[in-house]
Amino acid sequence: MANKVIVVRVGQRETRIVHMEHKNTNPVVYGCVRFPTPEGAVQDGVIVDMAELAVGIHRTCEEKGIKTKDVIFTIASGKIASRDVSIPVVNKAKIDSLVMAKASDLFPIDTEKYVFSYVMQGAQRKNEEGDNVQDVMVFAAPSELIDSYYTLADAAGLHIVALEADGNAVFQIMKRRVQDKVSMSVQMNRSATLINIISDDRLLLQRVIPYGINVFTEVMTADPVFQTPTEDEAYLLLKRNRVLVSQTNADNEKNNLSIEKRIEVTNNSSFLFSNITRVIEYYNTKYKEKPIEEIVLMGEGCAVAGIHELMTNELGIHTFTPDEIVGIHFSRIVNVNAFILQYINCFGSVFEPVGFVSQAVSQRAGKKESLTASLLVFAGFFAISIALAVFSIFQVFSAQDERDIAQIRANSLSIIQSQHEELTKTVSNYNLMKKLEYGTDSNNNHFHNLIRQLSERVPKTFRIQSIQSDEEKVTISAVSSDRLSSLTALQLQLNEMEGIQDVSIDEVSDAKEGNKHVYSYTLTFVYQNAKTETQEEVQ
Repeated sequence: MANKVIVVRVGQRETRIVHMEHKNTNPVVYGCVRFPTPEGAVQDGVIVDMAELAVGIHRTCEEKGIKTKDVIFTIASGKIASRDVSIPVVNKAKIDSLVMAKASDLFPIDTEKYVFSYVMQGAQRKNEEGDNVQDVMVFAAPSELIDSYYTLADAAGLHIVALEADGNAVFQIMKRRVQDKVSMSVQMNRSATLINIISDDRLLLQRVIPYGINVFTEVMTADPVFQTPTEDEAYLLLKRNRVLVSQTNADNEKNNLSIEKRIEVTNNSSFLFSNITRVIEYYNTKYKEKPIEEIVLMGEGCAVAGIHELMTNELGIHTFTPDEIVGIHFSRIVNVNAFILQYINCFGSVFEPVGFVSQAVSQRAGKKESLTASLLVFAGFFAISIALAVFSIFQVFSAQDERDIAQIRANSLSIIQSQHEELTKTVSNYNLMKKLEYGTDSNNNHFHNLIRQLSERVPKTFRIQSIQSDEEKVTISAVSSDRLSSLTALQLQLNEMEGIQDVSIDEVSDAKEGNKHVYSYTLTFVYQNAKTETQEEVQ
């Protein structure tokens, strides 16, 4: 009989728990349950309030009669990064060292503060040079993030079996369904959307978009017509009633007020769909011979009335939500419906999890292996010493032998000294480089990156007329043919960008070009003071 585990995914608003078998082939789900995540307990996946969340997990399991103490945590966090890489075909024991050797090239981060793991991608293949290679997806997560789940497990009285990444869990489910198609899964959550493009058993592309159902709910909560002052109420109305129309910028020939409000809500999705379109366009440039054939919508967004028709029209690719999950069996007591897809990240975590391991746990395991090896070496030396003692009865070492041994030791120490001097020189050069980097850094050095982030958030029709920038402030003159209501949403989105603050939109003027209104306005923001952090890093 297969072992049982609980799979726990701590979300910003809800914590979901699935009780299921822990096996790689057709695991059985015995139950699914969720409870509200305590306010402030989690920040972008990092658990910051252990006590109340641990009590919630323990109490929920107890109420459902779940006695299993083995847990897999599925981590939903924008802090987890992933990159695909090809490595030579080697024994499995050597893959870890190959991945770590490439980590600093794949991720421009301080590798000492991150935990790395990987998942195999497809079968072995030959590269352009004719060498056998294996594709792997490498994941990087901050140590702070990983350690927080070990602390949570201890507080809840649970034993960690594995730590899984949200994106990989979806990939494991999707690859069992896709087979030879090219499919894009879109997991639309409240404030973010996870995109996986999959073919056969390979993850071709993965991206996280910082927009979700909130593009709709933000408009609804701000407009008293909908009578939904909270996001939860707005989301409930989106599920129960057809608020969305079939496409953005739809016509309202009869000037119906109800339809006009629905159009306003729908039009605000341009932020979301323009980002999804960019992902598709980037994929098409990379895999021209493998066009995307379908979009599978999952997550909380799949329950929004009319969302499938809207996405099909906006993206030009058939969008649907499957009515079954391939590779998963459900106990008779589980009510299987469309809402069961909200637990898909939990279902996929039992197959082939990323397996993040805390650095502290790795070090303890390493010390244990080192102690075992030391004991074996000691036993070997002890046996040799006995043999030498017996042999010494018949032989006496000469002074020449002692001198040779002393010389060997002296030579070995000289090698260590030269290595120490070389390392000291390298550290000194690195510190000098960081000081030079800080001394020459300025806010304008990051201006191109800032413009790239800005382009991912502005409406489709946004056009820059002029830019003025100094070390403190940026002023952009722009025009747009989007509705005036989109300017408020744009200001809210830009205020969430890292590195800038005090975003304002002023001097709005209206002109008419043909049948369209063209709005001219001035977008102003100031830089946040990023130099303090850089100075601390240099020191």
